[in-house]
Amino acid sequence: MKSVSAATLGLGVVGTANATPSVGGVPVPDDTDDLTYATMGTDADNQTATVFGNFKCPYTQNFVNNNLKDVIDEYVTTGQLNVEFRALAYQPPGTSSHGSSTYYISSSDPRISEVALSAWNERPAEYWDFLETMFDELVSGTVTYGEMRNHLDSAGVGDRSEIIGNAKDGDYDSAVERTADVAGTVGVSFTPTFELGGDTTAPHHDTDSLLNWIDSRLTGSTSTTPTTITIDGTATNRTTEYDFAVDGSVEKSNAMGASKDAWDTVSGSTVNGAVGPWKDSYTITGEITHFNIEDGAVVYRDGERVDPQHLG
Repeated sequence: MKSVSAATLGLGVVGTANATPSVGGVPVPDDTDDLTYATMGTDADNQTATVFGNFKCPYTQNFVNNNLKDVIDEYVTTGQLNVEFRALAYQPPGTSSHGSSTYYISSSDPRISEVALSAWNERPAEYWDFLETMFDELVSGTVTYGEMRNHLDSAGVGDRSEIIGNAKDGDYDSAVERTADVAGTVGVSFTPTFELGGDTTAPHHDTDSLLNWIDSRLTGSTSTTPTTITIDGTATNRTTEYDFAVDGSVEKSNAMGASKDAWDTVSGSTVNGAVGPWKDSYTITGEITHFNIEDGAVVYRDGERVDPQHLG
């Protein structure tokens, strides 16, 4: 069960006259129950950017220890933007930039990422202290559960036995795997990658350029931000019919390994389809105005499972 407590490291940015908030001291939305992935911000409903990073990546370390703190100071603490961190443990579909068709850097990536997700879901207010500790000095080699427990302890994260136990039990296996699928839909090929409004950039270089890039994409509304809806019937052995409508555009997508089937029809901004033991995905802009689905398949929005009753 998630619990929230105040936690701050109080570190500033090296080389700047005025200290910006440490990563560990960022605000966390009051309601994190529906936020599977670590999110900093003042309100769960704020416009959200996603950082695709890796806990063994020195470039992600550079971003976390430097530019991320400027993003926090400029946009997060002012309530203009939430930032979600998703650890990339597996290669996005169609990429093999580190010489492996499976793991992003090493076979320890899933274990590290699953423990991190478990820490977020159990102790969200302490997660960012943990993340900052992880990037103070990068882990290397084969990283064990025992080492991860030590990192949690160093960051002052509570419920460590439960966090490790959840990761060992595979509670976050699928959530970690989904990050690779979502990264593939927005064209991530390296870490860190910063995504906002469907656009991506490398965030670990010039600070001013990154802040200007973010500023030009802050809309105050998510109505034109591309969103991926996936109807997943892989756990079923029958057909599940669905239909939905949006007030913007919609087109078929291969997100999360989905197929584009001829019997699923897109007519203007309305979709009528059926999914068997496979997946259907759609990229939409605008808001969902109607969503109806039979029992059976499950629905994901941008790789995160959602209750269909909350769509439209």
